[in-house]
Amino acid sequence: MDIERIKQQVFVCCPFDLLVNKHLPCLLKGRINPEIGLNGEILDQFQRSKFKKVARILKKEGLICTVHAPYSDLSLGAIDPKVRRITVERIRRALDLASLFEAKSVVCHTGFDYKHYFNSVDIWMKNAVESLITLLECASKLNIPVMLENVYELDSEIHKDIFRKVKSPLLGFCLDVGHQNVFSKTSLDKWLKALGDRLGQIHLHDNMGVHDDHLAIGEGVLDFDSLFSWLYGHGKTPILTLEPHEESALMPTLKGLARLLNTYPIISDYA
Repeated sequence: MDIERIKQQVFVCCPFDLLVNKHLPCLLKGRINPEIGLNGEILDQFQRSKFKKVARILKKEGLICTVHAPYSDLSLGAIDPKVRRITVERIRRALDLASLFEAKSVVCHTGFDYKHYFNSVDIWMKNAVESLITLLECASKLNIPVMLENVYELDSEIHKDIFRKVKSPLLGFCLDVGHQNVFSKTSLDKWLKALGDRLGQIHLHDNMGVHDDHLAIGEGVLDFDSLFSWLYGHGKTPILTLEPHEESALMPTLKGLARLLNTYPIISDYA
């Protein structure tokens, strides 16, 4: 499998500040499509003109991107209305910036954690639905899909309930297999069965089953063959984002993905 061909159709996570201050030359040289990570500090530090400049560079070089919205301290269904307000504000800003990059998607966390909201799930859900309706109005104007990622959810019920209550073709599911392996109490098969019809994106990284290590594919205990077998068998072609957190793990991750695509050619270019 040709690594260069794979790089044309997958994304690699990179926070915007690191992209600008360090990685942009290597990214351009390596022909790597970024998933641009945003957080509150980045949004406050950089002017819109800086994002526009980087977007022009990527477009000129023929690179495409996705965007990861801020998530630290945020929650779509936060009980405190001020927290909820800043959550919507931050994600709305991410959507606006994503439009500059003509991003293929914007990934968002729900912010749900059973330990925090165990006695207020219904209130959290009502608030989250209201937040998402507001955000999807913005996403619709920009024609950018919003992908809800799993993090601390113990099972698929929160996502299922959201998808039942928020009807939008632009709202999809981003499966983070590393998070599912560490934080979820539900098997990958059950997640796929419950949410496979809404699957639009996957975050790929490995771990040892204890911490969210973000290792290269194949360096942990995740069963990627089962995942890719399911994708191939169901004809699914989601956006693929690689999320190793060490530069040295990128090439092993690409090689691990190449092995999987050799066996399960889910990307049409490799079929």
